[in-house]
Amino acid sequence: MSILPTSPDREQRLTVAQFHQLADVPPEAEWFANLDNPRTRRAYQTDLRDFMSFTANTRPEDFRIVTPAHVLA
Repeated sequence: MSILPTSPDREQRLTVAQFHQLADVPPEAEWFANLDNPRTRRAYQTDLRDFMSFTANTRPEDFRIVTPAHVLA
């Protein structure tokens, strides 16, 4: 079973370049892509903006060092 969509006329395949580019997709983009409900997505985005403002985080990379203590604060 293929994870890629196929059409009756032709099979879709990734090029080698496209395959390698998928490794560059940030984990946070993958995570948000799995949120189907627009309200849930909006709520998480609001929460993230508030948290970023509170912690003065301006870059997505800064979230990689967040600990439970940061969240509890």
